[in-house]
Amino acid sequence: MVDYYECLTYGEIDLDQDPCIFPVCGHVITRENLDQHFDMKDHYEFTTDSAGCEVIVGSKASSDPLSVATQKTCPACRSPLRNIHRYGRIERRAWIDEATKKFIVWANARFVPLAVRVKEAEERFQNNNADADENKLLLQILQVHSLAPLALNGPSDIQMRKIYNLTRNNQHYQNALQLRTDIKVFLAQVNEKEQPFSKIYDLVQDAKRHRGAAGSISWTPDVLQTRNRLLATVLLLRCEYAIMANFLASGKRTGAAFKINLQGFQDKCERLSEESHSKKQPTNQVEAHLFWARFLALQRGMTETIPDGSPPLLAARNHLQLARELCASHPGQTKGMLAEVDDVEKMLRESTFYTTVTNEEKAAVYAAMALDFRGTGHWYYCQNGHPFTVGECGMPMETSRCPQCGEAVGGQSHQAVEGVTRARDLDEHFGRLQL
Repeated sequence: MVDYYECLTYGEIDLDQDPCIFPVCGHVITRENLDQHFDMKDHYEFTTDSAGCEVIVGSKASSDPLSVATQKTCPACRSPLRNIHRYGRIERRAWIDEATKKFIVWANARFVPLAVRVKEAEERFQNNNADADENKLLLQILQVHSLAPLALNGPSDIQMRKIYNLTRNNQHYQNALQLRTDIKVFLAQVNEKEQPFSKIYDLVQDAKRHRGAAGSISWTPDVLQTRNRLLATVLLLRCEYAIMANFLASGKRTGAAFKINLQGFQDKCERLSEESHSKKQPTNQVEAHLFWARFLALQRGMTETIPDGSPPLLAARNHLQLARELCASHPGQTKGMLAEVDDVEKMLRESTFYTTVTNEEKAAVYAAMALDFRGTGHWYYCQNGHPFTVGECGMPMETSRCPQCGEAVGGQSHQAVEGVTRARDLDEHFGRLQL
């Protein structure tokens, strides 16, 4: 049998009207069958010739990101169909989508333990006052600078390096600084340049240059996954703030003099805010505004050069106002963050600073992510291809908004809203993960 829809044998097929294709597995399948199997009309424009046969006249625009569910296999034996040139474009897109889905799974699995480690580091810093031996070593170092001010300025990496050199004998700081290094490594690994689409795009561009080929390549940067990089940037700022806040607090208790400028950290916050706005990720945008103001509060608490009414202080309050507006316009995505805005406002008023604490909503999100990796619930894609999960029975029972782009997600009575698709591939991958 070569026609699996009409159950026709090879002898019953008119090869002039419907030629046959011979995959490497040895089965024979009509072109019409395989065209339907590969959903060719979703990818190419067809017309009918004088003989009544459909012929390809051009390709359609690039398919939506992560729209190809799986790579196609032979309908008779499930062997791969990767070596048939007619379907090469569709198969390559499916391969890239599959690689991107694996990247999403891997990145999320790496992010959760880092977030847990940051929370633990913050808790250790809060309990550090009880560790007399550790504090004694740090205070001795800081007392050296009671007369000569300790300069902390320039890029954030330089300032963290200076703290590292000053706290070599303090295990709490060394562990926290190693965690910062691990977050930076993860940040580089989830960069867009390291993702499957970018790597293949660069390879194709390089091949075109070597061959002197003309023409442009269709490129849709929206397929790139920015969520984990933005989340990792927030985590990095959180870790850096915890280190800096506790270091300055220790110095203040000993009377050590500081000459600080935390603009390098604030520049990072501004870049995060701009990109989060462009990617429609309000949660990360609020985080950026909050950390900008937090770093200003740190600096104000250690110097008298930022009085009331000064431009930096007005800028910090403007960041907090923007954070408030985002919380008001995106209450579901920024749940619990309004209290953080109030805390930072108090820091600015009182010229004091505290270590950030993960609010209950964020802690619940991280806990939910960890449970998802253990196979609970089901994963779906929103209309723009962003993955999300539904807990409990795994079927949608209420509507919400995608935390990344704001599109409708979820559903009612086990029926997903329009545009939402089941991510069975992610379900399978997450179900095999062990944390």
